[in-house]
Amino acid sequence: MLSPHSTGPSASNEAIKNTFKSAFYIGHVFHKRFAPKVHEFTYPLYMNFIDLDEVELLNKKFWWFSSVRWAPLQLKATDYLKNMASPESDHHSDTGKRLKAAALATAQTLGADVSGVDRVCVLAQLRCFGIYFSPVNFFFLYENNTAKYLIAEVSNTPWNNTHSYLIDLLDPVATEKVFHVSPFMDFDMEYKWQVKAPTSNTKITIENWREHRLFMAVFEAQRYDINTKKLTAIFLRWPIVTLSIVRAIYWQALKLYIKGIRYVPYQTKTTELPKAASGESNSKSKP
Repeated sequence: MLSPHSTGPSASNEAIKNTFKSAFYIGHVFHKRFAPKVHEFTYPLYMNFIDLDEVELLNKKFWWFSSVRWAPLQLKATDYLKNMASPESDHHSDTGKRLKAAALATAQTLGADVSGVDRVCVLAQLRCFGIYFSPVNFFFLYENNTAKYLIAEVSNTPWNNTHSYLIDLLDPVATEKVFHVSPFMDFDMEYKWQVKAPTSNTKITIENWREHRLFMAVFEAQRYDINTKKLTAIFLRWPIVTLSIVRAIYWQALKLYIKGIRYVPYQTKTTELPKAASGESNSKSKP
């Protein structure tokens, strides 16, 4: 399905031992609603794990990946952390540096000590054949090869707003829900996080609690080297994964409506945090 054009890497270049920290994570996403009615589903899913220090190397090695032009997989800086623009000095730097700076600035704004952070990776959806949609992006901030912080950048459907939550991976605590995500769930709850940072596998669990657990979402996946052969297999299974995600969201929303789950119109917290501190953006991302 993927055939390198004249500017693509040679077969011998592809055969070189893969030393990238960047990778594909292939697994499944599981959702379960416990109240007021039980509803659950599981879908196969892959996500891209990009070490932001490797973006320029990925640009040079793989013709199908780019951060500067259209490509089957495109990392576009303006799709992420839209609430926190890169510092002025970084406006003309490469995408990896811009996103790394934006992640550090976002984490610091949300209360993290980033003085020792030396590496930032993002587990997310990229633009797939020009189309971008990602319900949640996970920015992992490392210090001496230890995942110290996680920024979970959550988007909502159909409003296309985003909000960033900071999780201290060395001492995770519950976070108050302050952002409207599902039109079938209100604000009166908190999130509990269980995160296994990406290594040979990853598992990220988010639970919504009031007095009892109301909902849980899990992404669990195995690591695969980033290369043309694996991407071909991925595209054969998910030709345009972003459209598959959107279709699944609306299909499950229809099922909830049929089950009689109460629709909750768009809400904002009555006492909102300042925009910079809350990490919220109402910028829309267009394909």
